[in-house]
Amino acid sequence: MFVAPQRGGKPDDQALASRFGDVSSGPHNWCPFCAGNERRTPADVGRVPADASLPWRARIVPNTYPITTGQPVAEAGGEDREAGGRHEVVIESPRHHGSILAIEADAWRDVWSLCRERLAIIADEDRHAWATIFKNSGRKAGSSLEHVHSQLVAVDIVPPVIRGELAALANDTAVFPRLIAAARAGGRIVSERGGLVALVPPAPRQPYETWIVSEQPDPHLHAAAAEQGAALADLTRDFVGRLERLAPGSHFNWWLHQAPFAWSAADARTSAGWHWHLEILPRLSEFAGFELGTGCHITTVSAEDSAQRLRDAAG
Repeated sequence: MFVAPQRGGKPDDQALASRFGDVSSGPHNWCPFCAGNERRTPADVGRVPADASLPWRARIVPNTYPITTGQPVAEAGGEDREAGGRHEVVIESPRHHGSILAIEADAWRDVWSLCRERLAIIADEDRHAWATIFKNSGRKAGSSLEHVHSQLVAVDIVPPVIRGELAALANDTAVFPRLIAAARAGGRIVSERGGLVALVPPAPRQPYETWIVSEQPDPHLHAAAAEQGAALADLTRDFVGRLERLAPGSHFNWWLHQAPFAWSAADARTSAGWHWHLEILPRLSEFAGFELGTGCHITTVSAEDSAQRLRDAAG
C-alpha cells in the first residue's frame, strides 16, 4: 500500500476552468496540458521533437501530484519504509483531444517512442526496481483530466502482481507461448502486428479485455526492437477504434507488465520466459462487492465472443 495524501489535491477539469477562467472560455485558456500552457506544469523531462525550438508533439513532465515522493509504503509483514521512485505524466498531444483516435497515427507512434526512450533512461539510473506505463481513459477508469495523457511510474520495489508472474514463470517458462497458442486454438486472437499478438485472455475481467503480448521472449519494452514499439502504437490505436465501434464512449485502463530491471542469479531461468505485455481493461461495468471481496470477476460476454466481436469491429 502506498500512502500518498498529496494525491487528494489533484484537480479536475472543472476546478482548473474555475481557477484559470471558465469552461466556456475554451481549454486552451485553462488546461495545463494544452500547448501554450507549459508554464503550468513542471519542466519537460522528455519531448518529441527533442529540439526545444520546434513545436512539441508529445512531452513528459513530473507529476505534480505524485504517488512516489519518499512517502511510507507498507510491505509484506506490516513493515513501513520510505518508498523511492518517479511519477511522470505523458502528455500525448498539444491539442485538447479526449481520445487517442484524434491523434494521427504517426504522432501516436511518436508517443510510444518517447515512452520507450524515457523507460530506457530510468532503467539506467540503477535506483529503480521496476517501472510501468498506464493509462486511465475516462472518469470510470479514474481519469480526472480529459486531455489525452498517460502516466509513467518507477518504484524501488517489485509489485506483488509482478512477483506473482515471476513465480509462475519460475515453475514453467512456457507460460506465455502456451497463452498465445491457446488463444490461437480457441479463436481468441484479435489481431497481430510486428511480432505482437492482441488476444482476449481466457478469463477476461470485463467484456473485450485484450492483452497485447510480445510473441517472443523479451523482458522490457524499452529494449525491444523499434518495430515493436511502432506495432504497439498501431495495435493500441486499433483496439480503441474497435472498442469505440462496439461500445461508443467506453472508458478503459491499460498498464504495462514488464520484468524487473535487475535480475538476480536465481531469476536467470525466469528471465528467459518473460514476455512484456500490455493489458487493456474496458470499464463497461462496475467492480462491486463480489469482485472486490473474492477477486473473481463477472463478465457478460465470453472470451471467445469478445474476440469475435472485436475482430468484426475492424475499421
